[in-house]
Amino acid sequence: MMKKLHVPKLLNNLLFLAPFLALLSLSSCKSSRQAKADNVRIPNIKTEELLDSMAAHELQCDWLSIKYDVEIKTPKIDDSFKAYVRLKRDSAIWISATYYAVEIARFLITPDTVKYMDRRNNKYYVGDYSYLSNLFLFEANYDLVQNIILGNSNALVELDEKTKSSKDKGEYFISFLRKGQLRRANRKEDKDDDFKKDLELVVSLWVDPQTFRVNKTSIRDFEEDRGIDVWYKNPEAACNSFYAKNMEITAQSENEQAEVKTSVIKLTSGKEVSLSFTIPEKYEPLVP
Repeated sequence: MMKKLHVPKLLNNLLFLAPFLALLSLSSCKSSRQAKADNVRIPNIKTEELLDSMAAHELQCDWLSIKYDVEIKTPKIDDSFKAYVRLKRDSAIWISATYYAVEIARFLITPDTVKYMDRRNNKYYVGDYSYLSNLFLFEANYDLVQNIILGNSNALVELDEKTKSSKDKGEYFISFLRKGQLRRANRKEDKDDDFKKDLELVVSLWVDPQTFRVNKTSIRDFEEDRGIDVWYKNPEAACNSFYAKNMEITAQSENEQAEVKTSVIKLTSGKEVSLSFTIPEKYEPLVP
């Protein structure tokens, strides 16, 4: 009998987002951790020039298919599931999650529509991006999701007077304050509608000096005392850039902590694949 995957409430959205986070592994590069440990000297570079180089090395795949093994660990959970992603650049993104060979969720995302099936509860959603925005507490759009999947983090960085870069043990380091893109849900005692309060995040990126792809991402919400760190490991070539076969994610808040590990089982690029999405008649609509 298939076990039920239990996830703590406060971490539910983070762990359900694991397939998206797994795809951030494509932002990794061909560097070695030994180079970082040896504190290799790297050329000085202005922040604007660094961002330009990151943009020039963005991953460009017309078609991309990836199968992942995703492991989840918390003080109460030690479990895993499979995630499948298919992407046609600038057109459609198909995502499926399976647990013990049974599909539990499926997405089909296009530039103007989000389709989602909750296989566990026989429910579905078809509409605009408000569902993703409410589910994950960020103002989503197709370009943002595609950039996450392709690992093109440069599009998420805004160059202004608060965006700073430096060098850190053989890697370039960028730190900036991100707000407005994400929103924090109000506490129950607040009278205003949910998602009205802007979420201010301190984002830090460690960038490889040879391929200008991100090796590590750190995000901190100091007001709520929570954060997430992502490491990219065992990089290999894909399309015009690199992806990481393994990724480790650690998330912590005042009362909870979680670790997510992803492993690429198979990656295929340049091959057209099916993006099927058929909603059974018995399914009921979800209200976002």
